[in-house]
Amino acid sequence: LVIFAVGILGVATMQITSIKGNSKGRQISEAVTVGADQIETLLANDYGDWDDTDGDGTSQDNNHDGVDDNGGNFGLDDVTDATADGRIDTANGYVIFWNVAYNHKNNAIPSNLLGKENSGLKTVRFQIEKPGQVQRFSIDMVRVDL
Repeated sequence: LVIFAVGILGVATMQITSIKGNSKGRQISEAVTVGADQIETLLANDYGDWDDTDGDGTSQDNNHDGVDDNGGNFGLDDVTDATADGRIDTANGYVIFWNVAYNHKNNAIPSNLLGKENSGLKTVRFQIEKPGQVQRFSIDMVRVDL
């Protein structure tokens, strides 16, 4: 009976771990789906509509080596109303922040080659979170203006 009880405790522990893993997987799938749906909607916006409103991702890499000259991350990880370039609250409780960086990570196309100011590549990072959940998910998108 003791051996049987020890075996059942082991199975119960595995079951609890499995339930937690399945719950985490569901959260990840739901967050990514919500984020991807919103990104698809936002992709309808023109290139010029994606602005670095706080200026923390613009002209941070003057030597085009893919490293933020100010020692930061081009502002791509900002996730508050005060620091992000945009925010959307979804109907199912998710909050999506986005940040824009011009010519980020060795993808720089100097604007003088394209003949337009702030043209080239824009990296848009979407941070997806659900209040009350610990983990945040990110999706990066690169937009090009030729």
